Amino acid sequence: MRTRRTKSRGTWFAWAALLACVLALPAAARAAPPPVAAAFERFWQAAQGRAFAQQLALWDGLVEAPYGDLYAMVVWERREHPDWEARKRRLLQVRFAAYPSIAARIPAAARTLQAVLAAQVPRLRALFPDADPQPPVELVLAPGFDAKSGVRADGTPVLAFAVDSLLLERAPLDILVPHELFHLYHAQHAGIRNDGVMPGARLALPLFEEGLATYVSGQLAPGHGDGELLLQDDLGRLPAARLPEVARRFLADAGKPAVDPAHPEPFRRWFNAGAARYQPDLPNRSGYWLGLQVIRDLRRSYSLAQIAAWPPRQAEARTLAVLERMRQAARAAPAARRNYRAPSRIAATGGTAAARSAGPSTAPWPSSHSSAAPAGRYGGGSRGSS
Repeated sequence: MRTRRTKSRGTWFAWAALLACVLALPAAARAAPPPVAAAFERFWQAAQGRAFAQQLALWDGLVEAPYGDLYAMVVWERREHPDWEARKRRLLQVRFAAYPSIAARIPAAARTLQAVLAAQVPRLRALFPDADPQPPVELVLAPGFDAKSGVRADGTPVLAFAVDSLLLERAPLDILVPHELFHLYHAQHAGIRNDGVMPGARLALPLFEEGLATYVSGQLAPGHGDGELLLQDDLGRLPAARLPEVARRFLADAGKPAVDPAHPEPFRRWFNAGAARYQPDLPNRSGYWLGLQVIRDLRRSYSLAQIAAWPPRQAEARTLAVLERMRQAARAAPAARRNYRAPSRIAATGGTAAARSAGPSTAPWPSSHSSAAPAGRYGGGSRGSS
């Protein structure tokens, strides 16, 4: 026998008032998202101190609704995650509990992020002149990620930065922003969308994509070690001597689907963050480290512009060829292993539009300088938090 829950008349009036506040938004405000700081202020003034169910209703109306399908398609990825609603509730409950400690700092964090974006977009265009001078970037409030590329319902690529997550992580924006801007550029110009996690793609594609974005961020924010570029110190400490072994292990997963909700373990093994290790003898997100080594190897033979122009199938094939060469070094005779030269942090050249159809470029690399960013370490991945 089911028991029926009853609500007091006062509770129903409170709910009616909350819904009236949401529905009273002007049509123009619902059509064009407000600046993220203003959206947060409006939400938090109404939601602070209320029960979670009431906060959630306000969030849906004041934070998510003005962005159209952005939250459904990119933030919560409803198509890919049947359990998105339960996950949303779980993550938002934790996030709402954290807001009192960061609420006063969200406006400044948004301004800092906008300043870094304004500085890094021209630098990206110095490497890739066909990059969009006004890329489709959205600053949002969201748990579960700090920044990620996605695709709207109409197929348009978009890049979302979660201002509150970045603030909580104290993320190094001078590294993270160019990394993510390149993902967006690559989606627009090479068709490698969603950071390589695409239907029909194999795991070799996100390996290539994350390695290339990390490499590009190193060109746009020079002077950082691998641990900083990979946003994880223990990845920076992996020795080059482990390349043949790690390449061999990844090749066992490389042909598996990048998108496989029924069997997510291979993707998680190489790309997810988390407190518990997915592989006992390797740091989490080791696919980022291996992908960076693959790109450095490819740079011996191709310009950056050539590599960035490869469509998904060609990128997968080139990646698999490099991994196979790395794997074979483990089985070679000792003399052959000594002759195998692990990828180094070579000076990168190229980046002009003409180089897309030419051979390896010898044009000088454009100068770039790091942007100021909040100090701190990044503890998750764009798809690694849960």
